[in-house]
Amino acid sequence: MEIRDYELSPQSLIRLLVVFSFWLTLNAATVAAASADDLPALCAPTPHLQREAGCPDLGPSAYMREAAAAGLVFPLPALEVTATLPYRGLTPHAYGRVITDTAPVYRHPLEALAGLPPARRFERGFVFVSLLGSVTVDGQTFYRINPGEYMRAEDVREARPSSFAGQFFTAPPAGKVGWLINTVQVSATPGAPPAPDAPFVGRYQYVTPLNVQRVGEWDWYEIGPGQWVEQRNLALVAPTHPAGTPPDVIAVDTYEQSLGVYRGGNLIFATLASSGSRWFPTRPGTFKVWAKFTYGRMTGVYRDDRSDYYFLEDVPWILYYDGDRALHGAYWHDNFGVRTSHGCVNLSPRDARWLFNFANIGDTVVVFSSR
Repeated sequence: MEIRDYELSPQSLIRLLVVFSFWLTLNAATVAAASADDLPALCAPTPHLQREAGCPDLGPSAYMREAAAAGLVFPLPALEVTATLPYRGLTPHAYGRVITDTAPVYRHPLEALAGLPPARRFERGFVFVSLLGSVTVDGQTFYRINPGEYMRAEDVREARPSSFAGQFFTAPPAGKVGWLINTVQVSATPGAPPAPDAPFVGRYQYVTPLNVQRVGEWDWYEIGPGQWVEQRNLALVAPTHPAGTPPDVIAVDTYEQSLGVYRGGNLIFATLASSGSRWFPTRPGTFKVWAKFTYGRMTGVYRDDRSDYYFLEDVPWILYYDGDRALHGAYWHDNFGVRTSHGCVNLSPRDARWLFNFANIGDTVVVFSSR
């Protein structure tokens, strides 16, 4: 491949390298298949604009010509970006769900307004991005999702992470503790249908059951005097560590969809969790925390038709314990106490932040089912 020898300023060289790298990514297959003799000469951007003869419409040359034709002048103007604050201060960043299929990402809002091709597009799927700030240009609002990356605000819907938080204990509770995972009417006796005027108990209400009684296939718990709820509406945590586990342990119960932190065998913290769905179950076993990250990107796809593709930017407070499975915060759902994930253990942002700060590399994590 021949690149014509012209003198470039450092700024022009940097722009050339960035755009040329992007062009190589898009044309990797073509470049790999062609021989060096088959490839046309490429011109640096500035010489292309000055003398187009012999310069093909490829790579940075084509980009610069299109930009010039659209009336853009380089360097593009600096932007006054207004920071997007995290919802209720729950997470390191504000986040948004990409609601437009194959939504485009631009290097600068003016490129979008000029009709230039985007730097990249997101794949269709379950896609969330960080919202670092917003800027309005010519009446259109854009989000900055990464340094040098912008999306139209109409392609993104701001996310509102869950504010749910677990429970701390200075002394071990006398019995099981837990939360309602559904809003239900209470029954006057175990197994009986609720009366029409029976009170409701709300989802995420914290309870300390008074009694338990088996009726048919399910346990019924008395969560208040004469107020009984069937176990499938509850997620519970035991006051002492699971049998056969170390006394200092982070215990994830995939049946209850709950998490307990034990020290000296006693419960010091309990909360709801969301482990892997039935299609992507969380693996049981005893593990060690092997890595901690304040936040990181998680993306993947398992099905051949890619219908389960997901892309999650800046997942917060990650504790890796089983290969690529981790305990981490989840800002994209408020479904704690229910199996939801692709195999990780999801926690609310508040709980994930506390656990991240509390746990150390080497701590024991036990994943089990109390059923």
